[in-house]
Amino acid sequence: MTHRSVVRIVIAAALVGAAAVAVWRTREGADEKQVRARIEALRDEVNASTKDGLGTAARATQIGSYFTEDAVVDFGGGAVPIQGRVTLMGMAARLQPRTAAFRLELDDVGVEIVPDGNAADVLLTASFVRRIISTGDESRDAREFALVLAKADGIWRISRITAIDTLR
Repeated sequence: MTHRSVVRIVIAAALVGAAAVAVWRTREGADEKQVRARIEALRDEVNASTKDGLGTAARATQIGSYFTEDAVVDFGGGAVPIQGRVTLMGMAARLQPRTAAFRLELDDVGVEIVPDGNAADVLLTASFVRRIISTGDESRDAREFALVLAKADGIWRISRITAIDTLR
């Protein structure tokens, strides 16, 4: 074998190895897919709008179904954490008229299942986009969040949301 052939074989092996590592790192198992689907479904539910009182209550209940009974939402910055599914549902019902002007977008969603398989850590960017009807412009408020999901009876639910302070 010539030196040139050896170099080609080494380069080919390195490329195959790099491709194998990339495929291995980007593969998602069933739990990761379920967690991602659950978070996307919550986003869709938050983005759905309703006008009547019964629809608002039903939507708040639906949104509550994505959280554990003892869920905690911590926005940081000295704000008191929101505690419990019932509290979250009440807030969702009361805030529905105001949140209808916003659209929630989720980006950079990273899911990691913890070793026992009954919990997941998720990092994501949540953007609240508001369209200003008079001008057609959009304003965007993006924040990073860490979520913890728990799996019970085969269903993934959010048990904690924590805002991550980023460097500005």
